[in-house]
Amino acid sequence: MRVDEIKRSALESFVVKSYEATTLDDIVKTIGIKKQSIYSHFKNKEAIFLSVMTSVLTKEIAFINDFFSSQEETSLDRTLYALLLKYRDRYLLQDDAELKFLLRMAFMPPFDLQEETIAQFHLYNDALEKALLTLFSSYHLSDKLAQEGMLSFQHFLDGLLVELIYSGSSIDRIDKRLGISWTIYWEGFSKRL
Repeated sequence: MRVDEIKRSALESFVVKSYEATTLDDIVKTIGIKKQSIYSHFKNKEAIFLSVMTSVLTKEIAFINDFFSSQEETSLDRTLYALLLKYRDRYLLQDDAELKFLLRMAFMPPFDLQEETIAQFHLYNDALEKALLTLFSSYHLSDKLAQEGMLSFQHFLDGLLVELIYSGSSIDRIDKRLGISWTIYWEGFSKRL
């Protein structure tokens, strides 16, 4: 149990303060153990971070797979829009620490762990690309159009994620911008179907 408690506390601190600003004292403060106790589970803060990163990636890849499995009977446009709303809700309404951690580390990885962090994020990105390509392909699109659909939607999603990170927590602002952008995106893409 202690390992999970340490990782949960570290995750929350990394999200709020960043990897660089988080100390081992910050991590143990919320779980009521002495700092020395961490060393029986982890070599150092870097090892905690990498363990948290691996756990978060596992959960986020499972989220992607579960989401697309639950949408098998849904139209392409509704599935894509539902995914956008799911990310919005997880970030703004559910205060999802795993998602916030993943995004923070993708856009602002710790300097000393940049290479490892980016390599890990590529695993997540690859899983998302694969799921999106499978989705677009399931609608009997040409390989070229399925690839273009996957890439264009992924860039659309990236824009939403950046907006979530940097614009604060105004759901009304996000919804207005998302609604307008989605309409333009889908009208443009659907003309190619």
